[in-house]
Amino acid sequence: MKNVLCISLFITLIGYHYHTQAQTPNSLSTEEKNNGWHLLFDGKTFGGLHKLANAGWEIKQGSLMATPIPHGKQMDIVTEKEFSDFELVFEFSMSQNTNSGVKYLVRNDFPDQKGMYLGLEYQILDDQHFIYPERGNLRSLGSLYDLIAADPKKIAKPFGEWNAARIRVNGSVISHWLNGHKVVEYDRKGSTFKALVQESKYKDLKDFGKAKKGYILFQNEGTPIAFRNIKIRPL
Repeated sequence: MKNVLCISLFITLIGYHYHTQAQTPNSLSTEEKNNGWHLLFDGKTFGGLHKLANAGWEIKQGSLMATPIPHGKQMDIVTEKEFSDFELVFEFSMSQNTNSGVKYLVRNDFPDQKGMYLGLEYQILDDQHFIYPERGNLRSLGSLYDLIAADPKKIAKPFGEWNAARIRVNGSVISHWLNGHKVVEYDRKGSTFKALVQESKYKDLKDFGKAKKGYILFQNEGTPIAFRNIKIRPL
């Protein structure tokens, strides 16, 4: 019986050790490295990232955190590299009234909007307290911002806890995931997507959403948001 208990305790400790190792923030496991994953944020520096306003972000306890905006102007941070087909995963923690997002396939060369970083967006929002007066569901948590509403059955973690998000771009087919569940899927090729754009705030942007590659951008619109475990792999 004593030997059985010792073996059981040993297995439990091994399982605990593996669990804590797997949960180490901002790191890659051997398996992830072998599968082509790369870190976009190392938890310590801004390496590989560019603050568009040269401010607006800080690193605390391994998290990329938006700082308050005194002047009301948006202060985003963007990757230095562009990406084409990819799978992006990240964790985010919200607070009351959080309004943020992660943009992908971002371009800054739209005619009449040169220098503005614009792209498709995974919306991050406190749906309980931050209510858009217009196009509400199309701007809810997990949605393709202003274009496609997320599955209403989505489940978000309480304030201060970490939500797991995933964006998958495979040619024209793109999906959003929240805490392990697919909440949006669309095909940006064809008349359906074009019609959605024409009904949105992007209607005057030529070829919006059709870029084959672009930057990844994290928004700071002046409300609390934190990111960590930002990883990407090519498809």
